[in-house]
Amino acid sequence: MSKNAGSPVQAEMPRVSRLVENQNDERFINYDYRESPPREVLFWLRQRARVLWSYSMVKKCLPVLSWLPKYQCSYFLYDLIAGVTVALTAIPQSIAYGILSNLGPQYGLYSNILGCLAYAVFGSVKDVTIAPTSLTAIMVQDIVKELEYGTALLTFLAAVVTISFGALNLGVLVRFISIPVVMGFTSAACLTIGSAQIRSLLGIKTQGRRSDFVTSWTNVFTHLDEVRTADCVLGCCSILMLCSLRLTKDLGEGRWRTFFKYLALLRNALIVVLGATLAYCLTTDTDNPVFNLTGHVPAGLPSFQVPPFSYTNENGTVYSFVDMLGVMRTSIITIPLVTTLEIVSVGKAFSRGKIIDATQEMIALGISNLFVSFCSPLPVAGSFTRSALNHSSGVRTTMSCAVTAVMLTLSLALLTNAIFYIPKTTLASVVISAMLFMVDYEEIGNIWRTKKLDMIPFLATALACLFYELDYGILVGIGINCCILLYLMSCPGLSGEEIQLAGLRILLVKIDQSLAFSSAECLRDWIMKRIAQRDNIDLVVIDGQNVHFADTTVAKNFVNIEEDLNTRHIRLLLWRFQSNVALALLRMRKELFIGMLRADSQLQDAVARWKFLNQYPPEANN
Repeated sequence: MSKNAGSPVQAEMPRVSRLVENQNDERFINYDYRESPPREVLFWLRQRARVLWSYSMVKKCLPVLSWLPKYQCSYFLYDLIAGVTVALTAIPQSIAYGILSNLGPQYGLYSNILGCLAYAVFGSVKDVTIAPTSLTAIMVQDIVKELEYGTALLTFLAAVVTISFGALNLGVLVRFISIPVVMGFTSAACLTIGSAQIRSLLGIKTQGRRSDFVTSWTNVFTHLDEVRTADCVLGCCSILMLCSLRLTKDLGEGRWRTFFKYLALLRNALIVVLGATLAYCLTTDTDNPVFNLTGHVPAGLPSFQVPPFSYTNENGTVYSFVDMLGVMRTSIITIPLVTTLEIVSVGKAFSRGKIIDATQEMIALGISNLFVSFCSPLPVAGSFTRSALNHSSGVRTTMSCAVTAVMLTLSLALLTNAIFYIPKTTLASVVISAMLFMVDYEEIGNIWRTKKLDMIPFLATALACLFYELDYGILVGIGINCCILLYLMSCPGLSGEEIQLAGLRILLVKIDQSLAFSSAECLRDWIMKRIAQRDNIDLVVIDGQNVHFADTTVAKNFVNIEEDLNTRHIRLLLWRFQSNVALALLRMRKELFIGMLRADSQLQDAVARWKFLNQYPPEANN
């Protein structure tokens, strides 16, 4: 096209229209490089407000409105079987986790009941069962030692944080917890939980100052003289039986296969019933029993009360709201993160390819813990064991959670005398055997084989959780992962190639990722080092095909690169940059970048056209 064709604006149009792949972009032709005006933002906010207050959003937040109108009578039998089956496993596990958290056994049942009822209404994954887990129990046990029932405030605040994350659509936060961090946390938690139960397994009554990994073993070795032979034998035999029953799930054919399958699924309830029966037969004096027993469990439903915002414990120590926050520390954030991770992971495991709405699961989990906080200090999360049992029982809807809640309520009304005789060593064996199979040893091997760099956050998380605290440990792992991520972002893959085109000696620079403020200086330093090693470069071409984002710092560094090269009498050409990146550069300094940007498909065409439009002096070729 002739340089003298038409008006100056028309003469400029061919140059401007070749800045990006979309050559008809009106923003370039009309010289409008602004970002979206406030009116569009207000329009977007109004649209979001209409969506938030729509019936479809109500149905999304209350999944029960979707499945209940379509509920069929045939579904109820499956949900009933699943709910009863889960309850038989939930009763001993909830009691065990209530004791593990340093609360009474009844609080594990209270949390399970309210959690299941809330999830039946707000849950979106039919297979998931909400209940106290070993992780939630271990994460609150030290706080329970100091605040006792005042820990209900922690459950309340964790619920508020979880609901807030869900309302703000922050389910994306779960993505920042990588698999190595999860594996490190899970492995350390299993060791910590199992170690905390060794005391009960051996019949040692003395409880350590804390229940972390080191303190638990220190307490065991310093009180070996308190080991009770009866508890030790019963506990070890229970673990052997649990592990053996777990291995029978694939035995037999036909009806026998079904029998062994459910025998394996109900092994926890079976062992607890056998242990309680043995303890009842051998106990002649309840003040001096053969085994350490669970003891009295209050019958009936829990009393409902607002979580305390100030508390006085049994020692007479008064805690204000600020003091309670000081005791809880980072648990207010880590418990929502860990419980959300649990419920999303469990949901994905049984979704059969369906998309899991992490935001809705956060809301359901938050509301479940909100209900729980009014009757129990022990928070709930998604239970993998009970969810697997729910799934294998043929569950159809979250109605099974309501059935489980009813069964647990009946157990509080009718079975408290039987719960009294459950040996603590039997409950400890249930927890320890679960921990043995909870560590994914194959996945740890995959981390080592796939990317050895991932062993750093894995080991850092595991060691911090084991030798410091679980909630701080997962923050350490996330922090290290973020540091690695920032390092990778700040060091983009750069490659240089020296070529000759259109009579110019060119250094072609290729970038393999987007640029952000952390990587801007890296690009500038890399180019200047390569230029310093060569004395014969006329033009530096930066290929921005893989650059999809650039911020103010990056744009400013492109200005600095051009100035640095200009002092060496070297020109700069920006080739194949995306439209949003080109617009950002033009907003920084239009008169500088409008002559640099080219989007020709071939580098030879881009260089030739740039040379013609910029009237590059022929003497520069010499």
